[in-house]
Amino acid sequence: MLKLGFCITGSFCSMDDMLYVLKELKDDYDIEVFLTPNVNTMDTRFYSHVELKEKIQEITQKEPHTTIQEAEVYGPMKKLDVVLVYPCDASTLAKLNHGINDNAVTMLIKSSLRNQTPIVLGVYSNDVLYASGQNLLSLMGRKHFYFVPMYQDHYKNKPNSMIACKKKVKDTLNCAIQHLQYQPFVLGYKEV
Repeated sequence: MLKLGFCITGSFCSMDDMLYVLKELKDDYDIEVFLTPNVNTMDTRFYSHVELKEKIQEITQKEPHTTIQEAEVYGPMKKLDVVLVYPCDASTLAKLNHGINDNAVTMLIKSSLRNQTPIVLGVYSNDVLYASGQNLLSLMGRKHFYFVPMYQDHYKNKPNSMIACKKKVKDTLNCAIQHLQYQPFVLGYKEV
């Protein structure tokens, strides 16, 4: 069974989508979950941090990793076949683009890249067609980064927002393992 690093960052409105994807992947992958500090400690209008971690553990039957020390060993010693960041928020996108390594998620990605492990990003951002777009485009041009196809979720109310299509995650992972970007990268509203 392939080993998957499943990273969860603070796009809190997308946690139901994240739980859907985690359930979809649990039978196909041996999953290790990694949380950013905000996901690990913040209560939101969507979930308390305790409730969210309980739901994750219920699906994976494992405790999530929350520290840099826990993530670092996945580079040299506990190699993964693929890493998925779902959701990947704008802050994490910027950190990856600029080489900032300050939490379990960014450390896992740094450690995994040393092994040329494919990194799949499922971006959820209200400003990906504005300020965050430069980080997305920069990472698209780098080796070992792949993206879950995206679409504008509410183009009238949030014209700069795009989110990853949860139904395309499996196909994107399969392509990324072969070092290919799943296409099309941008989806029309009717394709979602």
